[in-house]
Amino acid sequence: MFRVADFAQYQLTMSYTMRTQGQVAERQIEMASGYRAQQYSAISSDASELVNIERSVARSTQFNRNIDQALTRLGIMESSVAIMVQRSTEVLAIMSSAISGENINDVPLQEFSATFLAEMESLLNTQHEDRYLFAGSQTDGAAADLSDAAYTPQAGLPGVFNVDTGYYQGDNVTLTVRTDETFETDYGITADEPAFEEMLRALSYMDYAGANLDVTVLEEAYTMMKSAVDGLSDVRGRIGASSKVLEAASGGHDDYLTYAGNLVSVLEEVDIAEVTTRLARDEVQLQGSYLSLSRISQLSLLNYLR
Repeated sequence: MFRVADFAQYQLTMSYTMRTQGQVAERQIEMASGYRAQQYSAISSDASELVNIERSVARSTQFNRNIDQALTRLGIMESSVAIMVQRSTEVLAIMSSAISGENINDVPLQEFSATFLAEMESLLNTQHEDRYLFAGSQTDGAAADLSDAAYTPQAGLPGVFNVDTGYYQGDNVTLTVRTDETFETDYGITADEPAFEEMLRALSYMDYAGANLDVTVLEEAYTMMKSAVDGLSDVRGRIGASSKVLEAASGGHDDYLTYAGNLVSVLEEVDIAEVTTRLARDEVQLQGSYLSLSRISQLSLLNYLR
């Protein structure tokens, strides 16, 4: 039971106690979660900046996903072209052997041609995640079909050596990847590249030379394959250059994400040492409030007279 004189003091002390209880609860939540607040409204002065940073982080993260996907495709394409260079170099050695010393009768040029053509067609039809990588934007269909009726690389032989891309089933749309808000990077390589066409046609000429024992056509095939090897090396270089551009863009996003992460940490996260100190202080105040309430509740005339 409180006297009128004690009641006002009791209410004031109770309000202080409840406020301190709230502060202790907040400090405990901060300690448990590691965050300054559970809602943006609790950090209204920093909320706008925090939201903007989080949006930028989400965009940079998505750009990095796009870049990683393109880099994976480029890596697979580069590997395929590297194999083409290796096989084409082997073909040059075979052709050179057949040309030297009139050995064209002894080298099974047709068998070699058929084997290498099948492998090259397979490499040009390289897939990743059900996408044909060398088909331009027509990623759901094979990039090369050497059995296409429109592909007649031996037409006019001997004596006529015409470019023929009738095997190509894709389009001329170059693939791009958005690496930033206002920047896109081209990275597509299509199967109708001059180097690919020369490589396939040289193999077809090798087949003709083997069937007809035509050294002149074989020499043309040899010259063409040398040009194809140089062209394939250039294609690999272009793929590598595209990869470097994308890696640089990804590195820029990584740097920003690191910076943004540190800034978000400053805005969102608590200093554990500071919170621990404030929690200890608030707990001491709360204990003092409880003691004050206890003493006020014990005030009476009898206790005073004693």
